[in-house]
Amino acid sequence: MNEQEQLMDNLLNVDLEIIDVVRELHHGNWDSDSHKKQVGDLLQIRDEMVQKLMAANGSDRQCDCGHDHHE
Repeated sequence: MNEQEQLMDNLLNVDLEIIDVVRELHHGNWDSDSHKKQVGDLLQIRDEMVQKLMAANGSDRQCDCGHDHHE
């Protein structure tokens, strides 16, 4: 598995973890501050992974979908 594939795999795992934590928050009526912080931390990690993935693809921030993916 090359670096790009590893980043994509890690990104998927973080996405799944975010979904799990959001489900826990939903079941707890959104009352858990620790879960809210965990989601924030996971989103930050995810953003960093996306930036690494985009950097691995070069400086062009457009994919084949035709949309501009500037932050």
